[in-house]
Amino acid sequence: MDNISQRVRALRKKLSITQAECAKRMSFVRNYISLVENGYVPSHKFVQALELLEREPLPKGEGKPAATPPIIPLLSWAQAGTKEAWDHMYEREAFTDFNPRDSKAMAVQIRGDSMEPQFPQGTIAIVNPTRQPKSGDLVIAGLNDGTVLFKRLHVDGDRYTFISLNPIYPPLTLERAIVERVLPVGCTFQEQL
Repeated sequence: MDNISQRVRALRKKLSITQAECAKRMSFVRNYISLVENGYVPSHKFVQALELLEREPLPKGEGKPAATPPIIPLLSWAQAGTKEAWDHMYEREAFTDFNPRDSKAMAVQIRGDSMEPQFPQGTIAIVNPTRQPKSGDLVIAGLNDGTVLFKRLHVDGDRYTFISLNPIYPPLTLERAIVERVLPVGCTFQEQL
């Protein structure tokens, strides 16, 4: 059985890149690379990203490999019904089979039933952090208390209303000061199991 931490170190040495550069190319955070290099057992998605980076051909006469295919980082779960901590969204895995329009796109997997039936648990939402959210958008919202929501947004002056599609969940209206960030969702898809 091969040692993933040794493979990561060897690849970084071969490419002459730092942990931060390696993390960026694999769409993981630098701390995750450090953990793996120190013996942490990585996720399956990490191993897939590592294998992709290992297989990249080196251009003639250059020490750096060709550009990687677009990879979208998967930032944990967003809760569609109850609270989920925004802080837990730093651990990244990645999708390599999607071509985003936004180079800073991120994927979030949805948990809960407040957006059913249209968006059941397990739905992947691709967020576009460079776009400004507006009324009517599906959004991933992070609140100051660490809550993360997947809802439809309505903006009214200094207030945000987050609307569930499931009628058993009432709308949630909050002052903008309570909302840390709102990321518009560009598209969604159902994860193939």
